[in-house]
Amino acid sequence: MLNLQDSTVKKQLAKLARYTMRPQEQDSAHMKVWQWGQGVALYGLGKAYDALGDGLYLDYIEEWLDGFLPGQPPGKSINTTAPLLGAVKLIKERRADKYIAVCSAFADWCLHEAPRSVERAFEHSCTENRYPGEVWADTLFMGCLFLAEWGLLTGEQRYLDEAANQFALHYKYLRDPATGLIVHGYNGNTGSQMGVLWGRGNGWFAAASADMLELTQGSAGAASILEGYLGHIAGVLATQSEEGMWHTVMDHPASYLEASCTAAFAYAILKGQSLGALPATSRDPALQAVGALLRRIDADGRLTEGSGGTCVMPAAADYNAIGYAYSPFTQGLGMMALAGACFYGKEG
Repeated sequence: MLNLQDSTVKKQLAKLARYTMRPQEQDSAHMKVWQWGQGVALYGLGKAYDALGDGLYLDYIEEWLDGFLPGQPPGKSINTTAPLLGAVKLIKERRADKYIAVCSAFADWCLHEAPRSVERAFEHSCTENRYPGEVWADTLFMGCLFLAEWGLLTGEQRYLDEAANQFALHYKYLRDPATGLIVHGYNGNTGSQMGVLWGRGNGWFAAASADMLELTQGSAGAASILEGYLGHIAGVLATQSEEGMWHTVMDHPASYLEASCTAAFAYAILKGQSLGALPATSRDPALQAVGALLRRIDADGRLTEGSGGTCVMPAAADYNAIGYAYSPFTQGLGMMALAGACFYGKEG
């Protein structure tokens, strides 16, 4: 059984969290906008709080949200829903009722106004760009995870049901039947898949599906979530490199190893194993991935070797041409992975 020193994991998790909240000047602009990447960072800080119990992480989430709210609500899109994961965390932990109205408004927008594609799958259009009819892997983490969290918090089953339905639809249209993995996108207007078996896109699906396993327990959508999760994770485990990481194009070993997808997969596997969805033998591959991530946290607290922002593109070479870049979403996924190791990485 592979073991990591709990104290080492916690120390590095705290470093990731500190740098995310108070980065150096060259990285400070990343947390000054309300967007999806910042939402992933807030979600990761929430997981760091769960693992380490440091109230400074919740203080920061509140400080960040209050820099935008109250006031003119951010433009509504699937991507701009992601920061509300932090708001839900504060409502649960601190009874921060001041965020209820904006969460409710975004949740209702998702149900009634969000643009749709084939079979009413959410279209992945953003506040800046429209992608008519396109379904992207990113949507599930950015919008549907919040919708499920909000449904569970409020007791409104319709939000949970919509989230579960979106997971089933996305896996149906993005799934690669040969591997169980997913392609980056699907064009509902042409009826064709788009992109490649992109690492981080698969990471969004894996990490969000693992949390959905817990959020949907006992609900009508639980069986489809589990089925999709198991089929997908089988493909993930089959493509892990000897070093413990995954490639940015998962079926192209010549493409570079990439930290953000590795973090997402580590979290997804550890969480799924803890819930009994995966056998205990799956823990070792996940902890091997965490070990590889620990070696990529620099002295300041950046998780290095994460790729920059990536749109749907035609070929593997296009994805491999996206360079490494500091980002709040890589930090957030890294915190999720290390927090997962703190909670779920122990034997027994």
